Amino acid sequence: MIPRDLLRVVALLVFILSTSGLRAEESCSTIHGRLHYYGGDGQLRIWAIGTHHEFTPDESSWDTVIGWLRDGVKPSKRSEYADPATAVDLYGDFQICPTEVLRKGAVQHAKVKAVTNRRYVKSF
Repeated sequence: MIPRDLLRVVALLVFILSTSGLRAEESCSTIHGRLHYYGGDGQLRIWAIGTHHEFTPDESSWDTVIGWLRDGVKPSKRSEYADPATAVDLYGDFQICPTEVLRKGAVQHAKVKAVTNRRYVKSF
């Protein structure tokens, strides 16, 4: 027989894990945004258009997202830039899965799973 106190502890742990934001997959959403790479300081940001909120890719999706930007530069033009990812902005519908709790005024880390309806615009 399992002691009642042990069952309570297990139940509490299950509750905490289910409400702590560790299940980021359930909080995924699609946002219309602009992706920009600030090469000078290395910031990679997705601005949710129409808001004051920005996301930054987590480690698991960083390289993929940078690759999307580089894909927007013609191969013949890539040698003109220290990093071609800085040459364009990518507008599209991004599937975002936050990996941390929203803090007003702060950039939120997220796993970026996909982008659809891509449109590249030259950065200035």
